[in-house]
Amino acid sequence: MTCRNCSSRWITHEEKETDVAIAVALVEDAVNRAFDTAMIVSADSDLCPAIRAVRRIHPAAKIVAAFPPARRSDDLRNESDASFTIAERKLSQSLLPKVVHGPNGKQFPRPAKWQ
Repeated sequence: MTCRNCSSRWITHEEKETDVAIAVALVEDAVNRAFDTAMIVSADSDLCPAIRAVRRIHPAAKIVAAFPPARRSDDLRNESDASFTIAERKLSQSLLPKVVHGPNGKQFPRPAKWQ
């Protein structure tokens, strides 16, 4: 990206369609009665309309919002039946092993930024 004011440049990454994909899957699963309770790991309030759709389609379904560390959304919390923040410690306990061994002896190292 380039700053319009000072022309500084930097590299950034943009998330594309993730919240839409989550919302579509949530509503599709509600239509198919594929869950009694869904857990959404996000702090993105853009998912609120999907939760409201689930309420109309599958009123008995429960929605739990699991917020990443240091993130939260009051709107998402208010739309959900329950919510909590995932502790940083829990994330570190849930890391992949340093090397995952695949078929034929192939090895897949954990990315350095996940160490």
